Amino acid sequence: MVIQKKAKQRTLITNEKGTIPEQFRNIRASIQYVADKKKIKTIMATSCRQGEGKSSLIANLAMFMSKSGKRVLLIDGDLRLPTIHRIFKLKNYVGLSDLLKDDQFHRYEGIQKIDDYLDVMASGASPYNPSELLSDSLLPEILKEYETVYDFIFIDAPPIGLSDTIITANYCDATILVLENGKTTKTQLKECIEKCKMQNIDVLGIIRNKVKRRRHESSYYYDYVKK
Repeated sequence: MVIQKKAKQRTLITNEKGTIPEQFRNIRASIQYVADKKKIKTIMATSCRQGEGKSSLIANLAMFMSKSGKRVLLIDGDLRLPTIHRIFKLKNYVGLSDLLKDDQFHRYEGIQKIDDYLDVMASGASPYNPSELLSDSLLPEILKEYETVYDFIFIDAPPIGLSDTIITANYCDATILVLENGKTTKTQLKECIEKCKMQNIDVLGIIRNKVKRRRHESSYYYDYVKK
């Protein structure tokens, strides 16, 4: 008998008040400031390890960015373990992998509208070899087209140690590293940053996830954005 591991619950933040929403607004403001200064539109999110809360964080960040009146597209670029469609409770019939494998698909076919300012593209079917699909694909051309329509494009990618993450990062303007506070060690973070430097990946900033200030407060996010 095979016992399946229960999927971790990932939720969107719908409450506008409190510490967590305020932290997301702080992160949003920091990203907007740097993005305007450096002409950044496409941002990839990755992590040092699996399970650091990267997908939930980038999903909520995309949502909060759209609340400021920016047109935002969130793409699930984790073709190995996609989760964005589950967070938004969307279908995953047509997505990024389908557009990259078959040019018969219309480039906007896999985009699903959340509201007037936020759109989401699911991952599509998981390919046999994601890195090969990404390295020999239409992704750079597709992203350039999307940049004419959206103010920001966020891409959820696997942890930095995988080759498909490095490939995707080189198609993006900048990268955000997400780490789980108290879990990722300083050594792991240093190695992660060194990998980015070796691959000429521009790290926009580091977001520490699940930081607690007081016992009675719930987990929230703290940001550090390098300029």
